[in-house]
Amino acid sequence: MGKLKSIQEQVQETFEKALKSVEEQHRTLAAKPFELAEKLEEEAKGFSVKSLREMHDQALDTLYSSIRTWNKKVNDYAAELIAKVEPEEEVKEEAKAPAKKAAKPAAKKAETEAEAKEEAATA
Repeated sequence: MGKLKSIQEQVQETFEKALKSVEEQHRTLAAKPFELAEKLEEEAKGFSVKSLREMHDQALDTLYSSIRTWNKKVNDYAAELIAKVEPEEEVKEEAKAPAKKAAKPAAKKAETEAEAKEEAATA
């Protein structure tokens, strides 16, 4: 057998082995979603779509209710800590201060817009 023929056969064998390996891995990976879908299909046969939706909605209601309860507890705890650190009057004054600051830019913006409208009307 010639040297070129020998190389050609080695390349062919290497390619066949690589192709077989890739095909096996591909088939293994591709089978996973189908296996899961088949399993879900078997398990879901006992439920109607409506009952699955009801179960889903009930689970969501429970989950978000729990999160809201947790959030309220955290908020209450934070309020207690703040009350211990800051007197009640300081908290009220600081809460009002940003509102006053925000009112000034809004008033100035309204004034600027009114001036611009007047200029446009006279032009």
